[in-house]
Amino acid sequence: MSDIPDQEYILAVDVGNSRIKFGLFERPRPAPDNRALPTCTESLAVVVDQEVDWNAVTRHFGQRMPRITQAVMAGVNPAGMKRLLAGWLQSGWPEPRIIDRAAELPLQTDVENPDHVGIDRLLDGVAANLLRAARQPAVVIDSGTATTVNAVSADGVFLGGAILPGLALQPSASTGSSALLPLIDVRSLADDPVEALGRNTYEAISSGLWYGQIGAVRELTGQYAKSCDGPRLLLVTGGMGRWLSPALGADFRFEPHLALRGLAYVAQTS
Repeated sequence: MSDIPDQEYILAVDVGNSRIKFGLFERPRPAPDNRALPTCTESLAVVVDQEVDWNAVTRHFGQRMPRITQAVMAGVNPAGMKRLLAGWLQSGWPEPRIIDRAAELPLQTDVENPDHVGIDRLLDGVAANLLRAARQPAVVIDSGTATTVNAVSADGVFLGGAILPGLALQPSASTGSSALLPLIDVRSLADDPVEALGRNTYEAISSGLWYGQIGAVRELTGQYAKSCDGPRLLLVTGGMGRWLSPALGADFRFEPHLALRGLAYVAQTS
C-alpha cells in the first residue's frame, strides 16, 4: 500500500484472550468499495494481561500514528478491553467505537443467541462474505488461543461452528496432570516436520497435538460439507494459521488478520 503524506488511517483493535491485536488500515478515498475487504497496512500484537507500553506502540506505527482519524475496537475479553481503554487517552488516538453486539455487524446469523457468539467469530464471517464468490459457502478456521471452525452459507448467513483448544492451549492440557510429561514448544510443530509415529514421549505428544488439530479441522469441514451445495471457500487465519494452512492442504487458503479486516470494514462503511 502507498503511504501518501495526507493519507488518513483507521485503527482496528481486537482484544482476545491472550493477545491484543492492532491493525492499521488506509481510510478509502473518496468512498469505500462496499465489496472490498480492507488490507492491513501495519499490525502489532501485545500480551493482553500486561500493561500496554504505549510508547512502544507509538514507535511501531511511526509517522502514521498522527494520521489515525478513526478507531474501532471489539473483543472477547471484557477485562482486557477495560484495561486497554483505561490507558487509551495517552495514545493520542481518537476515542474508539466499541463493537459488542451482533446487530452492529453487516451479517445475518442463524444461531440461538448471536450476542453470545464470540465477536471475533462473527467478524471472521463478515470478512468471509467479502472474499467468497456469489452463492459460494465458506468455512473459516481461526487458529489462535482456541481454534474455531465456522460456516457461512451460500446466502452469507453465519451458521455457527465449533470451538476446540488451539495448539497453544493443548500442550498444557496434555501435560498438566503429570510432571513426567514434557512441555511442547508449539512453534516447533510448525517449523519442523512432525513424525506421525513418535519414537519417544515428546515426539508422541507432538504427533498427537499436530495431527489431532489437523484431523479435527478436516473432519469438521467435512461434516459441514454435507449441508453445502457446491465447492466451498476454505479460509484459514489467526496466529497459527500461517503454519496450519499448508498442513491442511491446497484447498485451504491462508488470509491474515480476518477479524481485524472485518472490523475495519465495519468502521469504514458505517
